Amino acid sequence: MAETEENNIGLITKIALLADAVENVFPNGRGAVVFELKENDFETAKRELLVPNPNLEQFKVDMSGTEFIFLRDESLNVSEDTI
Repeated sequence: MAETEENNIGLITKIALLADAVENVFPNGRGAVVFELKENDFETAKRELLVPNPNLEQFKVDMSGTEFIFLRDESLNVSEDTI
Protein backbone atom coordinates (compact mmCIF):
# COMPACT_ATOMS: atom_id res chain seq x y z
CA MET A 1 0.00 0.00 0.00
CA ALA A 2 2.77 2.47 0.90
CA GLU A 3 4.52 1.75 -2.40
CA THR A 4 1.32 2.54 -4.32
CA GLU A 5 0.89 5.82 -2.44
CA GLU A 6 4.53 6.77 -3.09
CA ASN A 7 4.10 6.15 -6.83
CA ASN A 8 1.12 8.51 -6.89
CA ILE A 9 3.19 11.48 -5.68
CA GLY A 10 3.70 13.77 -8.66
CA LEU A 11 6.96 15.18 -9.95
CA ILE A 12 6.19 18.67 -8.64
CA THR A 13 5.65 17.31 -5.12
CA LYS A 14 8.89 15.33 -5.27
CA ILE A 15 10.82 18.40 -6.44
CA ALA A 16 9.25 20.47 -3.65
CA LEU A 17 10.45 17.90 -1.12
CA LEU A 18 13.96 18.05 -2.61
CA ALA A 19 13.91 21.86 -2.50
CA ASP A 20 12.96 21.74 1.17
CA ALA A 21 15.78 19.29 1.92
CA VAL A 22 18.36 21.39 0.03
CA GLU A 23 17.28 24.51 1.90
CA ASN A 24 17.59 22.70 5.24
CA VAL A 25 21.18 21.60 4.50
CA PHE A 26 22.45 25.17 3.99
CA PRO A 27 19.67 27.60 4.93
CA ASN A 28 21.81 30.67 4.19
CA GLY A 29 23.01 29.45 0.79
CA ARG A 30 21.56 28.95 -2.65
CA GLY A 31 20.97 25.47 -3.97
CA ALA A 32 20.95 23.98 -7.44
CA VAL A 33 20.20 20.45 -8.56
CA VAL A 34 21.06 19.23 -12.06
CA PHE A 35 19.37 16.29 -13.72
CA GLU A 36 20.83 14.69 -16.86
CA LEU A 37 17.95 12.66 -18.23
CA LYS A 38 17.26 10.10 -20.88
CA GLU A 39 14.82 11.15 -23.60
CA ASN A 40 11.68 9.66 -22.03
CA ASP A 41 12.40 11.06 -18.55
CA PHE A 42 13.25 14.47 -20.02
CA GLU A 43 9.99 14.57 -21.98
CA THR A 44 8.03 13.47 -18.90
CA ALA A 45 9.63 16.27 -16.86
CA LYS A 46 8.79 18.86 -19.54
CA ARG A 47 5.18 17.67 -19.69
CA GLU A 48 4.62 17.49 -15.92
CA LEU A 49 6.33 20.83 -15.27
CA LEU A 50 4.30 22.48 -18.05
CA VAL A 51 7.30 23.69 -20.08
CA PRO A 52 5.74 25.73 -22.91
CA ASN A 53 8.45 25.17 -25.56
CA PRO A 54 8.53 21.53 -26.72
CA ASN A 55 11.86 22.01 -28.57
CA LEU A 56 14.03 22.83 -25.55
CA GLU A 57 17.09 20.68 -24.90
CA GLN A 58 17.38 22.07 -21.36
CA PHE A 59 15.31 24.12 -18.95
CA LYS A 60 15.30 25.20 -15.33
CA VAL A 61 12.68 25.61 -12.65
CA ASP A 62 13.05 27.62 -9.45
CA MET A 63 11.21 26.17 -6.50
CA SER A 64 11.47 27.82 -3.11
CA GLY A 65 14.84 29.35 -3.98
CA THR A 66 16.39 26.12 -5.27
CA GLU A 67 17.11 25.89 -8.99
CA PHE A 68 16.38 22.60 -10.71
CA ILE A 69 18.16 22.28 -14.04
CA PHE A 70 17.02 19.62 -16.50
CA LEU A 71 19.31 18.55 -19.34
CA ARG A 72 18.58 16.10 -22.12
CA ASP A 73 21.60 13.81 -22.09
CA GLU A 74 21.98 12.32 -25.54
CA SER A 75 24.90 10.18 -24.35
CA LEU A 76 22.47 8.30 -22.09
CA ASN A 77 20.34 7.43 -25.12
CA VAL A 78 23.13 5.69 -27.06
CA SER A 79 23.24 1.93 -26.73
CA GLU A 80 26.53 0.31 -25.79
CA ASP A 81 26.52 -1.55 -29.11
CA THR A 82 27.08 1.67 -31.06
CA ILE A 83 30.03 2.93 -29.02
